[in-house]
Amino acid sequence: MNTEITAADAVAANQKKMDDLTVVLCALTVVVVGVSATAATPFWPEAWGRAPSIGVVVLAAGLAVFLALHTLYWWRALDEAAKEAHKWAWWWGGNLGFVAGGAAVIIAALAGVNLLPAALPHTDAALIALGVAAAFAAQAVGYGIAWCGWWIARR
Repeated sequence: MNTEITAADAVAANQKKMDDLTVVLCALTVVVVGVSATAATPFWPEAWGRAPSIGVVVLAAGLAVFLALHTLYWWRALDEAAKEAHKWAWWWGGNLGFVAGGAAVIIAALAGVNLLPAALPHTDAALIALGVAAAFAAQAVGYGIAWCGWWIARR
């Protein structure tokens, strides 16, 4: 049994540690700055309403960077079959889910169905938020169905 650690294995292990450290430090910095900074964001257009605090902006931007890094590391760790399943499911399931979900929302709106709960204000912003959430939900459901179909078909 060969238990020698090659130089490539050591480099890969060191890179993994550095990647993990980068993600942890990014998350820690974002949380500390996001929680502690309370000043209003400068140069915020008045037409957009009250400016969020700099901490909220830093927290949101840091979360986006952290999510992108995590997704990159996750994607690199997948094997080729899993990558193909995800790509196929996002393309076919996401697109078909988006089309079906969009059609359902349009049909419901034309039929006079009240799409927003009574507790929410019926404003343009609320309707836009509902549209974004409905599009994402429809794509996610389509993706899940297609992903399961991919693996069932290849068993």
